[in-house]
Order: sequence, then C-alpha cells, then structure tokens
Amino acid sequence: MDADAALDLPPSLGAAMTEEAYRGLINASLAKSTWSKYASGWKAFCEFEQFHQTSFGWPLSSQTWRAFAVWCVSVKRLQPTSARSYISSLKFVHHLKGVPCSDTTADPVVGMILRGAKNVAFAMPPRPQTRRVVTLPMLLTIGHRISKSGWPEQKKQVVWTACTTAFFPSARLGELLASNEFFHDPTSDLLWGDVKQNSGDSFLIRLKNPKSGEVQGEFLDIFPFLGHQCCPVASLKALQAEQERVGLFSPDIPVFRFESGENLTTKKFNALLAELLSDICSKDTSTITCHSFRAGVPTALSLHPELANSDDIKGWGRWNSDCYARYTRLRHDQKRAIFGKIAAALTL
Repeated sequence: MDADAALDLPPSLGAAMTEEAYRGLINASLAKSTWSKYASGWKAFCEFEQFHQTSFGWPLSSQTWRAFAVWCVSVKRLQPTSARSYISSLKFVHHLKGVPCSDTTADPVVGMILRGAKNVAFAMPPRPQTRRVVTLPMLLTIGHRISKSGWPEQKKQVVWTACTTAFFPSARLGELLASNEFFHDPTSDLLWGDVKQNSGDSFLIRLKNPKSGEVQGEFLDIFPFLGHQCCPVASLKALQAEQERVGLFSPDIPVFRFESGENLTTKKFNALLAELLSDICSKDTSTITCHSFRAGVPTALSLHPELANSDDIKGWGRWNSDCYARYTRLRHDQKRAIFGKIAAALTL
C-alpha cells in the first residue's frame, strides 16, 4: 500500500533503525496480495476524503466510520463484502500509524449499514460478468498480437513469457510480476534466482511471498506444451537468452524486466493487454486482465470431467510445499501426470 502516506516511522527509533530497514521489514511481514487489499482500502479512504473535501483525524471517530461505510456502498457502489474489507484495511492503517483503533464490529450502526446494503443488493439484479477467461485460442491470439506489434524484441519476450508462465500453471500474475515499476523487493518479487531448470525439460518456480502466506513459499511447475507455439518452457528459455543478451540476467534481478530497467507490473501488464486487444475487448462488457489467466486451465478441465477430477484441478491451482528440499521426485511426476490431462483438455 502507500506506505509513505500510511506508515509513520516511530521517532523513538532514532538512528538505531533506518527508515528503509523499518519499511522493508514491515512490507515483508505480509503477502503482496494482502498489501494490495489494504492499498485498495487506503486508496478508497483518500477518495472519501476528497469527496468530502476534508482530512479526517486519526484515530477515526465513530461518525467517520459510519460515513465511510455509507460512502462505500452508495457513492463508490461497492458490494457489502468489499466495503467490509475496506473498513478492515483502515483498522490496519491505525496500527501502522500507531494510534488506537475502535472496534467497528462493536458499533451496531456500521453493522446495520452493511446489512442494509446486503439486503438492497439481494433485491437488485446481479451485475453482469465482464471479465473473460483466457482460453488456449485467446492465448494464441495474444501471442500473435504481440509478435505483430512494433515493440522491441526484448519487450515482446518479456510480456509473452509472463502470459505463458501465468496461463499454464494457473498462476496469479501478482505473484509473478514486480510490485513496483522502478524498484523491486528481493523478499517477495520473483527473481531469476527463484527459477530452477529441471533436467532440461521443465522449470520449478519458487514464490517467496504467496497469497496463502506460506512461510517457506510455494512452488509452480512449468512443463513443456508442444505443437502450439506457446510452450512456457520454451518461452522461459527464450527470455533467459534475451535477458542475457541485454545484460539483465542475474539471480538478483526480476525475471520480468524491460531493457529500460523498468519492471513489468500488473498495472503495466493490464495496460498492454488493453492495447493489444482494444478491438475485441470492451472495458464495460468484455475485459481481459491479469486475473483472466488463472482461470483458463481450471475452465478447460471442468469441461472435460472424464479427464480430470476436482482434486486434480485444486492440486494444479497451487501445490503447497514446506521447502524446496522436500519437493520429491514423486510429487514432480504427479504434477507431470496432471499436466498431461491438462494438455489433453486444452486441445480437445
């Protein structure tokens, strides 16, 4: 989240701890996805202050909590669950600022506001789903658009490899891409040192700070997918060669970095997708974003229950492991067998 605005450095620390170290340790305490959720709540509160053209004092009063809840559901048009999540985010901001926070769950009026919003939501027609799922044909379309673009070759390879690396293991792009365009966090961002090649035909990627919060991280298996010009293993190898060519390959450098030195972020990725697919995607009725890639493989498997069961689908979504040393050959073979089912489902 916007640590500069929400995180105050305790003056009592003095020279014993630098601001950089303090912020680094705080940032490493939570998964990037959790920080992203808190950032959304903080951003909404800043919009709330702009709406009222005032700055509210901390700790927030019960009147401010109530006004914020009403604003979330009536002005920002959030679902009640999202409004509740934003309220929780502000409770966390209180902790960062070092000020006491009242328990909003003990305020019956806030609860009544959210329950009322939920009841109203039930009475309204459901919102249409606008986010599309990236299927194999759509992935190939994106690849064709990238190859025909006027982008530099290194940029093409960075974006295309991000697409294939997200699609085939059903990864969250927020866990693959850097959190900031101009600098990276080695404790959470994916670096080349986190990508290991296995026996030449597969890769193992370690996610250091996954959404699940697993202390030792989680792992993604990347297997070959031949015959369709979208093999994720080939893409990673090509990206490695391209990064070596431009001097961007090092264990300590983010995997998805442009020749300019800027990192590929989810925001930048979404903007590039919108640019590539402007004629077939609409912001209001049909969008393809980072989230669209994770659902591709599970969707294909669900259409062919004779090939894979629910355990296969759930297992492929993320294989938990307590450490790299315990990632046994048996698990690797099990994952390869599941990917064989995935490959069959994608090509039917």
